[in-house]
Amino acid sequence: MMVTCPRCGFQQPKDKYCAQCGVDMESFKPQAQPWHKTFFKNPVLHVAVFVAIIGAGGFYIYKNKQANQSDVASTSRPSVRVNSSNNLPPPPPPAPETNLEVAGSMNEVPAAAFAAANSGDADVSKELAAARGLSAEATATPDESKKATTTKNVSGPHLTVYYAEVNRQALSRLVEASRSSGQFIAFNDYSAGIVPGLEKRMQIAGIKILHKEERPVESGKTLQWTYGIKNRSTPGVEIGLTTFFELSDIDGNNLRGNLEIQRTWREPSASGGFEIQRKSFPAIFEIGGETGFLMAGVMPAQSNLENDDELTALDVYKILRSSQFRAGESEFVIFVEYDSK
Repeated sequence: MMVTCPRCGFQQPKDKYCAQCGVDMESFKPQAQPWHKTFFKNPVLHVAVFVAIIGAGGFYIYKNKQANQSDVASTSRPSVRVNSSNNLPPPPPPAPETNLEVAGSMNEVPAAAFAAANSGDADVSKELAAARGLSAEATATPDESKKATTTKNVSGPHLTVYYAEVNRQALSRLVEASRSSGQFIAFNDYSAGIVPGLEKRMQIAGIKILHKEERPVESGKTLQWTYGIKNRSTPGVEIGLTTFFELSDIDGNNLRGNLEIQRTWREPSASGGFEIQRKSFPAIFEIGGETGFLMAGVMPAQSNLENDDELTALDVYKILRSSQFRAGESEFVIFVEYDSK
């Protein structure tokens, strides 16, 4: 019968002592190996490490692919964001005996541009517009601002801006469509968002177009137009809405730009009376194809003016005569579409 020495591994016929190393084979107990040697020799560990390496590599490849897809999607899909009010330019100087409040602003549009729109001197307005890089043709003087019923038919790349009264049910549908696109923001007093298939959605019941404005867009030029009237109690100040649009980029059928609605309005004051206040509603968006942009919540339900009839004679402000609007059952909404042709 052959036995193996537990110390040196020598095989020999059964005996008490090893013929090679002389150890007592019956009483010899080998020393236990250090735990780390036993651990690293375990084949299960080898398999686990291999699986972990393969899994980590696969996860890295997956995350990298997802990040690339996200980058592509972010540059191709319509988007909207509202400017933060933390980086506001200084407000324009207030008119005598008025209290002008600026709530937010579009950083790319100089605050002094609004002063040009409110100036009673058309030449000054044009000079300021030229100094600020505004399009002289698109900058509305106070006299031109009263012609709210005029719609410009333009060719080439242009914006189409609709001022509309939308009942709550129709507005809810538009907001739902905008939220589903992932590009809707509710910001303080107003909300804004991208709406897919806007042209078709504007055909639904509950949307009444008050006024349509078409403006050509050109890189490097800021569009500006105003609808308003002179306020009798504050000479030199024009009550109404001024629209600024600055083109950032055109990529094929997609347009990226900055939109700002500035409102000069007679509103309740903290002291309990009424005072002229100026507020701004800015947004940066990208639209193209069948997508469009909407902004809601920029129009108060009342003008609080002595000459209210003069304001409501303009198409944009006929909503102030609406009993639904005054009761909060409808909303003033601005729609923007882009046509590259």
